[in-house]
Amino acid sequence: MLGPLPTLYRVVVALCALAAFVGVGAWLAARLPVDAVASTGAGIGLGIGAVAVLLLLRDTEHHDGHRERVRVHSRSHRR
Repeated sequence: MLGPLPTLYRVVVALCALAAFVGVGAWLAARLPVDAVASTGAGIGLGIGAVAVLLLLRDTEHHDGHRERVRVHSRSHRR
């Protein structure tokens, strides 16, 4: 989905998504009435977050390593 992002933004998205999933997993494990440890929930959240990051940042278009050049033509002429 978000594949064509620059590297810095891909890293930021990955870290934010992982942090969110780990936090939600730990919170759910602590809040559930089942005897679960928060670190178990954080581990499960990390696993689900890693899958989510891979799905978010995958490139759905298959490139052969060659990018086509795109020319942009402007209809307005500057004077």
